[in-house]
Amino acid sequence: MMLGKLKLFLTLTGFLIVWISAACLQKNTETDNSTTDNSAKSLPVAATPKNSPTANNNSALPKEVKELSEELSCSPTDLKPGDILTLKMRSPHGSYLEVITPKKKYIFLSELDGDELVEAGKKAGAEPFYAASDFAKLDELKINTAEATTVDVEKNKANGKYQLEKIFSASGKYKILLSEDSFETDEPTITGQCEVSFTNVNQ
Repeated sequence: MMLGKLKLFLTLTGFLIVWISAACLQKNTETDNSTTDNSAKSLPVAATPKNSPTANNNSALPKEVKELSEELSCSPTDLKPGDILTLKMRSPHGSYLEVITPKKKYIFLSELDGDELVEAGKKAGAEPFYAASDFAKLDELKINTAEATTVDVEKNKANGKYQLEKIFSASGKYKILLSEDSFETDEPTITGQCEVSFTNVNQ
């Protein structure tokens, strides 16, 4: 009789051990799954996006920047005094061209027909400088970095003419912008842009 009770006790104990082990295993599995899910959710925050600049500089360029580069191209991009900078524009294109110097000076190379700046530029002999309607007809513009000049309307006139100053003088980056609207408007529509580096070896 005692032997039968012992066997029954051992059998029940075995079932209990198996049940407890199974329950613990299930709990551990749920914990692991929860940890994995949390890691998966946080991964995109820390991961580098597929099209980020650090992954691929070419494909990562914003569409707008690519389009602007295609509308206006500059070559060569490294210049020194006497080099010829060639601008190529896709036709039809905007009528207004601007150069931003390393010193953040804004130089117009074309302006509205009849504008005082156009007349002043012609009178002073600024080169290159165009009325907007004439510039719009160009598909290529060559600029000699040693000879390109603009009128400085901030300086006093000399002999009834605005004084000329060189466009390329300071070393550094020059940004060139093409626009459908005058750069004197509040929000000109930029349709093309490029950038060149100029080194003034004479300084």
